[in-house]
Amino acid sequence: MTIKNSTCFQHIWVSTDDKRIAIEAQKYGATVHRRPEKFARDDTPSLHAISEFLDVHRSIQDFALFQCTSVFLKTKYIQEAVRKFESHDCVFAAKRSHYLRWKVVDGELMPAEFNLSARPRRQDWQGDIVETGMFYFSRRKLVDSGLLQNSRCSIVEIAAKDSLEIDSSYDLTLAKYILSSETKSEL
Repeated sequence: MTIKNSTCFQHIWVSTDDKRIAIEAQKYGATVHRRPEKFARDDTPSLHAISEFLDVHRSIQDFALFQCTSVFLKTKYIQEAVRKFESHDCVFAAKRSHYLRWKVVDGELMPAEFNLSARPRRQDWQGDIVETGMFYFSRRKLVDSGLLQNSRCSIVEIAAKDSLEIDSSYDLTLAKYILSSETKSEL
């Protein structure tokens, strides 16, 4: 409903190989794209599923992919993405990470992207930009060249509390807790 409530799209498609999901999507007015099983596996890259969709629907030039695992999607994020997409080839959801990252190089632990002798305080540092996976707006021409993003991208910065992705049973438990605590605080 969030995507529909944004009033930003002429068509809303649900791409699935699952009959139950298709029936549910149609109840809410979405058009269903029957995705072949080989493009609906857990290890299928999003780019392959998008390419298959665009191959079938040749008239579509611009698209937005929303991941159903991002349950805290807000209309304000969608509307901001649409505005930015007018002047960019791609727009995606991202959050700020203020963790100081480390990497192992040739068996040795080294700081990633910060200097040990000028170690920043995390609260004074702008942080890294990290994709959330919530959504991707892109153009057919990028997908046709084998890409979802390029250097002409913009981001919509998602609040940390909205950036949770449901990728495990722990994430699902956490999302349920967040939703129940938000509901209690509204009462």
